[in-house]
Amino acid sequence: MNASEIRFLPLDLPKFEHKQKVLDEFNPDTDFYFWGEEYITHRDRSIPFHDPMPIKTGVHTELVEYVKTHFPFKDIVLFKLIRANRDVKPHVDDNYIDFNGPSKDYNTISKEFRDHQLNTEPCGYRMVISGDRSSLYLTNGAPEVINGKLTYGEITEYQNTHVPLDTDCFALKSYGSMHGVKKTKDDDNRLLLFIVGWLDKDRHAELVQRSYEKYKDYAVVF
Repeated sequence: MNASEIRFLPLDLPKFEHKQKVLDEFNPDTDFYFWGEEYITHRDRSIPFHDPMPIKTGVHTELVEYVKTHFPFKDIVLFKLIRANRDVKPHVDDNYIDFNGPSKDYNTISKEFRDHQLNTEPCGYRMVISGDRSSLYLTNGAPEVINGKLTYGEITEYQNTHVPLDTDCFALKSYGSMHGVKKTKDDDNRLLLFIVGWLDKDRHAELVQRSYEKYKDYAVVF
């Protein structure tokens, strides 16, 4: 198994015991395409993703402590909670060196940090705080920036995912990996943790290997 080919993988990490508190205190301050978002790190959209962004003081303290304890990051660049109360069209989580999004509201990214992410796929860490554990799906299709516009190839394949009940966390391939969400009826409180940063490569690789051995029946590789 080549870790870089994994597009979705539940993670062999302890359950987070304060999900209801996070859900109760969720306070979205940004609308971003399909999502209402609350930033736990300060975010400056005028600079490329590279340096760690400071974590806000006194915000979701139990969640911050869990991440610092269990996720294998040396430094965190983006840490947020996201809620989608509608279908999310297939998209990618890429950041680009010289393209800041169709609405000019993406952060660009340094080549060094982008290369780090490409070399540590699947590098996108997520946690299900609340909601359907089977509504995320993956597709084929290749994203490409052409003449300053983001385009996607033809989508012909769909693959459902599932986060088993004995974990809350999963890893998602960030670059070139099309995915979306099919909203389940009445699933209005769906809430995810989204986090990227500079990974401790050894700890990350060990976690991915251990998780694949435990959850290979749930892993998606294509």
